[in-house]
Amino acid sequence: MSGTVRKAADGSWIADVSVNGTRRTARCKSKAEALARKKELLERLVTREARPVSTFTLADARALSLRVRWGGTAYERTAAIYSAQAVEHFGRGCSLDAITTPGVDAWRQLLLQGGNRPSTVNRKVSALRAMLADAQLHGHLQDVPKMPQQLRAGGHRDRVISDQERDMLCDAFRQMGEPAAADLLVFLLETAARWGEAERLRCEHVDLVKGRVTFWATKNGKPRSVPLTRRATDALLPHHTALGGARLWPYSYRRFQWLWDAAKGATGLAGDSALTIHTTRHTCASKLASRGIPLHQLMAFGGWTSLASVQRYLHLHTDALAGCVAALEE
Repeated sequence: MSGTVRKAADGSWIADVSVNGTRRTARCKSKAEALARKKELLERLVTREARPVSTFTLADARALSLRVRWGGTAYERTAAIYSAQAVEHFGRGCSLDAITTPGVDAWRQLLLQGGNRPSTVNRKVSALRAMLADAQLHGHLQDVPKMPQQLRAGGHRDRVISDQERDMLCDAFRQMGEPAAADLLVFLLETAARWGEAERLRCEHVDLVKGRVTFWATKNGKPRSVPLTRRATDALLPHHTALGGARLWPYSYRRFQWLWDAAKGATGLAGDSALTIHTTRHTCASKLASRGIPLHQLMAFGGWTSLASVQRYLHLHTDALAGCVAALEE
């Protein structure tokens, strides 16, 4: 056990301590602050060394968060997927104390190299942070490691599905003997529905008389009704039955993901990592924005709760700004 205080070249003071090979440093403004910080760090490391080794693993932390934080929420499925990827990377038996800031940053780089967008990487890291925070709250972890600063999510264009690609994917689904998958793809493109919203749909949630569908289980917990286009109606009609409680679509996420990947392979799109099921939502929103639909209407249609969520489509919204040009020219 050792500890020193030294002055750095920039005039600040460094508190540097080490206990059984574990080292901690802190940069301070004054020598007195550095001395106090050295004492604090030594006490923290000594307490940590004296603490019994916990058998609580990252897999245990995931199970805890799925029970106390995400269970029963609209975000449960997504959280389950993101947290499972964290466990897969670090290992089911990984000790919570073994997760460090550099380790998390290395995971982020692997995710980016694998085709994940910065915003998706941020959400996956947030899921990991939530697991560690829940473990700390329930006494299984003393300190939650500091997470790297969030990646900048801007500076990229959302992938959209062209009409030709839509037709190619639909044909591939039909060739596989899965016409319902083709209809589901069209439905997603016409309603901007999230996967979880479409998966939970029951026949009773579709009003064919008024031509609308109501998503009751949404990400933000607020139900919303969306008017149906002719294409959306034609797509869901073969699957709509008189049994109101029956599921509208016959697929689980895992099954449809498998079909999606197979259809991408059959159409030569297997290498396009940006083409995901969620791309259908971006495609619908981009089409609406490019047709001049006001952003507040776009928010209501897609179930976004903040303007920041739809500002990514603002560059497509030039028709709605035509009035600004007319006003300036006057």
